Amino acid sequence: MKHFDLHNKKIPSGFKVPENYFESLETRMMAKIESGSTEKESKVVSLFHRKQIWISAIAAIFVALLAIPVYFNSNTTENIESQTLENYLTTEYSTYDLIDKLSNEDLQNLETSISLNEDAVEDYLLQDENLDYYLNE
Repeated sequence: MKHFDLHNKKIPSGFKVPENYFESLETRMMAKIESGSTEKESKVVSLFHRKQIWISAIAAIFVALLAIPVYFNSNTTENIESQTLENYLTTEYSTYDLIDKLSNEDLQNLETSISLNEDAVEDYLLQDENLDYYLNE
């Protein structure tokens, strides 16, 4: 890189003013003012563009309003009827398999939740056709 001696040498600025620029500046400015060329055209903003944004926003709201109830009303778990569950358990598991899977606490809860009236059991057994099966089991 070249060494510059700033004290002895003047570096040119790089900007040059045309000849007679400042002398003719006033006459040129007055000519522009009189001709009206200094007025700029204002920008025109389309109203349709704003309508398009509003229409898109309203459409998005309607889609959301229609989708939310459908999402929350869809059942992810089906309600299984007790008879279907009972049939599944009787065909897939034996009574002993079910008892093995229950803990002592579960069995105590079952005993307290099921209150058997002796009269109700006796009536049920008398009405059932398989009384001999229950008695011999």
